[in-house]
Amino acid sequence: MRAATAASGTRRGPVWARARGRDRAAGGTIDLLVVGLWLLTRVILLVVSLNPRLYSAALFGDVRFYGAKVERMFQGELPYREVATEYPPGSVPFTILPGLVVGTGGGYRLAFAVEMLLVDAVGLWAATRLGRVVDAGRRRIPLAYVLAMVAVGPLLVLRFDLVPAVCVLLAAAMAAEGRFGWAAAALGYGTAAKIFPGVLAPLLVLGMVPALGWGRSLLRTVPPFLAGFGLTVVPALVLSARGTADSVLYHVQRGVQIESLWANLIGIAHLFGLPAQTVYGFGAYDLSSSVSGVFKALSGVATAAGLAAVAWLVWRRARARGGLGPADWAGAFTLGTFAFVLPTRVLSPQYLVWLCAPMVGLALVLAGRRALWTLVAAALVSQVVFPFRYTQLRRLYPLDIGLLTLRNLLLLVACALVVQAFNRQPDAHEGAVETRR
Repeated sequence: MRAATAASGTRRGPVWARARGRDRAAGGTIDLLVVGLWLLTRVILLVVSLNPRLYSAALFGDVRFYGAKVERMFQGELPYREVATEYPPGSVPFTILPGLVVGTGGGYRLAFAVEMLLVDAVGLWAATRLGRVVDAGRRRIPLAYVLAMVAVGPLLVLRFDLVPAVCVLLAAAMAAEGRFGWAAAALGYGTAAKIFPGVLAPLLVLGMVPALGWGRSLLRTVPPFLAGFGLTVVPALVLSARGTADSVLYHVQRGVQIESLWANLIGIAHLFGLPAQTVYGFGAYDLSSSVSGVFKALSGVATAAGLAAVAWLVWRRARARGGLGPADWAGAFTLGTFAFVLPTRVLSPQYLVWLCAPMVGLALVLAGRRALWTLVAAALVSQVVFPFRYTQLRRLYPLDIGLLTLRNLLLLVACALVVQAFNRQPDAHEGAVETRR
């Protein structure tokens, strides 16, 4: 069957080139069950997120930070010139808009959470669109999006990280349809918002090259990527090139954050006698020990190696298939995100939002579903660690080091399952033929 499919792809062009026709054939019917479940879960999430009696007020700090910065802008101070912020320019429109609607007082938190739910609705639309192309319009991908994303908990709507995550999912959906310019533009804006989607742009090019060649692939992706990236970055650079650069360099200077894999190893070693202590810096808690400097250096090397390994996996699959197929893009972007997140020295709980969004595209294969639910389990354990037992983790209690170890082991297992799912991902055209039969 695979040989026949490959031959068909050779005669009729690469598989992804026929995605648009199948998308139109799938129709635009709204799945009321999925939308109803999304509405129910998001209303519950909104209520829980904004009521400290039901969850925790410890999550409100970042939203207060957003509002305080916006208030200074409303007083006439310019972002990146007079108002320093740790977030890149793509974040600014999303922090200003709630303030324009309700001001920066008590209603800002609710307005910001509602805004993130609107972004989440765009994510559901992207997941539905991806499902129409790669899964014959069935519910598996959008349903996985509804359930997996809500498992992250209140951080989904009380942090800005949903925006770049949805950009990556949207890029996967656009690439599956063969709309590579739009995919690149989505990655460009995501990069301007949170940096990490930038490491996925080379994977987009590598997945296209065997079918289009280097010249056409770069021509179709580089200009729209720069357009999406420059939409907010160029005005920020005009205001202050130094301040804009500092918003990125801020993170480069950070230490070994307490929830990272590297800090996890230090915590375990601390239980066996290695002196270590928690220190506060750059708005987060890090672990300081005799090996922290070495681990900080190793994290950069490991991240570069991980990204290179993912690029090789994508290139190998693309060459074997004459370009990545529609069902491959979500897996490629998920692998790239894992390679960026796991080896780095910062692994904040909201980073799980980055992983969840593109991973829902793997729900049509068994290994992908296993990876997704493993990540859901990691998200639930992560909520126990933060916010409910974060003080104990900072004090390096054995139970809480154990909980963090469990969370991080689940992330490693999820990554291994994504590799398996990517290598076993079916061809979308082949799946459509089987469905019709």
